[in-house]
Amino acid sequence: MTQTSEPAERMTSRQRRIEEQRRKLDAHHRQERQRRLLIGAAILVVVVAAIALVVFLMPRGGSGGDQMRQVPTETGTHVDPGTPLSYRSRPPSSGMHYGAVPQQSDYRMYDQPLNPGLWVHMLEHGAVVVLYRPDLCDQACTQQLGEVFDAAPRSSVFGFKKVAITPYANMDHAVAAVAWGYVDEMDAVDKNRILSDIRSKMDAPTAPERAP
Repeated sequence: MTQTSEPAERMTSRQRRIEEQRRKLDAHHRQERQRRLLIGAAILVVVVAAIALVVFLMPRGGSGGDQMRQVPTETGTHVDPGTPLSYRSRPPSSGMHYGAVPQQSDYRMYDQPLNPGLWVHMLEHGAVVVLYRPDLCDQACTQQLGEVFDAAPRSSVFGFKKVAITPYANMDHAVAAVAWGYVDEMDAVDKNRILSDIRSKMDAPTAPERAP
């Protein structure tokens, strides 16, 4: 009886060790699964938060908000009034301009073309200028542009609207919003889009001078 019981006891002890090892291995696998699940959940939270932030910050408007495209800038040389002006871009968004400093009263809507030597200087100071081709922008178009000016925000730095709207013939589209080094051209007035352009570029650090 003793001889037959000892192997059985040894087998039982071996089985217990195997079972204990199996339990430890199962516990380790459970911990690994839990760790992976926690990491996956954390990544998911981060991704969802990032998507929500992008959606929240995305400009809203009829055409998706600010659509300004960056263009090469030209040196902002000051020249005397009446000096012939030339620009590499159509319409210009930087370059030579008259040295006369823009006044607050200059920021308004014009029915006669404002000389580029004046409004390019406005761009240098962080203004946004909206151009329209008279042959492509009818009365309804100019009325909408007037509504854009009325709705435009004031400069948080200087307290007035650093916006000018003027006829300008030398461009391919009906309307263009321009800031220093940026242009957004369109074939019809999109008020929300232009207002988004203004909000994003007025007094932007991309303008060479922080001035009225």
